[in-house]
Amino acid sequence: MNSKKRSRKKRKHALQIMLMLFSLFMLLVAISMIYNEFKPAEVKAVTMEAGSPMVDVREFLLRKDLTGEYVTDIDELSLNIPGTYEIKIMVRNHIVISNLNIVDTTPPKASPVSKTVLKGEEIKPEDLVTDIIDATRVKAYFKEAPDTTIPGEQAVTVVLEDTSRNTTECRSTINVLDVKSFVTMEAGSDMNIEIDDFVDNGASRARIITDLSVLDVSKPVRHEVLLEVNGKVLTAYIDVVDTTPPTAVTVDQETYLDKELEAIAFVKNIKDISTYRFYYKTKPDFSRPGDQQVTVVLEDSYGNKSEFNAKLTVIPDNEAPVFSGIKNITVYTGDAVSYKKGVKATDNRDGDVNFTVDSSAVNLNKPGVYNVYYSAVDAAGNRASATSTVTVLNLVITEDQLYELVDGILEDIIDDSMSKRDKAWEIYQWVKAHVAYTGDSDKSDWVKEAYRGIKNGVGDCFTYYAVSEALLTHAGIDNMRVTRVGGRTQHFWNLINCGDGWYHFDTCPNKDKLQTFMLTDKEVEAYTKKRGNNYYNFDKSLYPRTPEN
Repeated sequence: MNSKKRSRKKRKHALQIMLMLFSLFMLLVAISMIYNEFKPAEVKAVTMEAGSPMVDVREFLLRKDLTGEYVTDIDELSLNIPGTYEIKIMVRNHIVISNLNIVDTTPPKASPVSKTVLKGEEIKPEDLVTDIIDATRVKAYFKEAPDTTIPGEQAVTVVLEDTSRNTTECRSTINVLDVKSFVTMEAGSDMNIEIDDFVDNGASRARIITDLSVLDVSKPVRHEVLLEVNGKVLTAYIDVVDTTPPTAVTVDQETYLDKELEAIAFVKNIKDISTYRFYYKTKPDFSRPGDQQVTVVLEDSYGNKSEFNAKLTVIPDNEAPVFSGIKNITVYTGDAVSYKKGVKATDNRDGDVNFTVDSSAVNLNKPGVYNVYYSAVDAAGNRASATSTVTVLNLVITEDQLYELVDGILEDIIDDSMSKRDKAWEIYQWVKAHVAYTGDSDKSDWVKEAYRGIKNGVGDCFTYYAVSEALLTHAGIDNMRVTRVGGRTQHFWNLINCGDGWYHFDTCPNKDKLQTFMLTDKEVEAYTKKRGNNYYNFDKSLYPRTPEN
């Protein structure tokens, strides 16, 4: 019995142990699952070479059984620029962060290039390498700069260094040819340049490719030319220069006291291929009478100078101007006289000089003989004077003489097809255009004044009235004289009748530029009120009334 109890007790104990072990196992499994769920999925950083393709996303995961995708926009990353970049990755619905370290440990690669250069020509390290390959920017420099002043072949080392200071040395060669980069020739001379002027070291094959005969060497300029030396085409230059000073012939000069001359007056036949200027080396003394030597400098635009000596003679001016063209004049009363017409005052030094005319003693409205005085002064103060006479004769003009002039005018401005009003308008315009207001007239005889107004084209309001009456009357248009009443001065105009009533007709200019053709009484009264001074005030009892409208 006891043995059975012990046996059951043992089985029960064993079962308890098994249950405990199973529970412990399950606990370990749960702990492992929890650990695997929460342990980091990403590595701290991934390193890649600059310029390489972007690594696969799994490189950022600790467990290769996991999958993920980039959250960071990989296309925006500069994979050629070394540095550390933050990378975000979606793993198991969580965003994890790692770093991408881009490093540059690879030195640049390139191919060397041999160059042929002219003696003294500058060469750059970039000229001696090609096909440079590197993920980052590369700079080139000489390990030891070549000396292109020494003809012949030289070994040259070009160092290529990227932004991470990785370096590569490229070994190349340069061949320095003893070829001049330029030759000079004088502008305006014959073109006689040959290949030997460029090549001094006896190159086995050398020629000038450019056709020199087409180059313009008449003025300073730089021409680019092509050379072929030992099978290589090179660029050189022909510098056309101007080193020749201007030439000229000297001219001795005379001048009057204090009358200055330009420096150019002392030289002629100036020759130079360039533009030039001229000036005195020392300015002459034009205030000192007598002879003196002057030196004129000619300088072209390239700084070439020539000096020329000439003689200057300064003489005093003691001669007065001389009048010419002065004549005694005969006119009729009321005529106008141009006292300066055809008259000149000429000075031996100053040429034509201004002169004055004193005609204050002349009365052109009164017959008689009058003196006119001319006076001129030159720059040196020498004075000249002359006198002429004006003989004024009494003018007697008949109506036949007047209407002979009138007929010629009317023939040009009117014809039989016109109405009287149209004819009056043409007469109005002609008088306005051909008589100028001077404020002077002979009011004693309207016929004589009309004749004078037509002949001389000047006068005052009486002249305008008289010329208008002559033209209107001979054109068959009724007219009469109207005289102002009151006012500070006299005024005269016409009344005309073209068959439709009397109207005011005034060809004399007015300051308001009013058209005074065919005005009614009402219109002239309105203008008189505006203008004042009794402008069109007249005795209405002496004249017919105009129409109302």
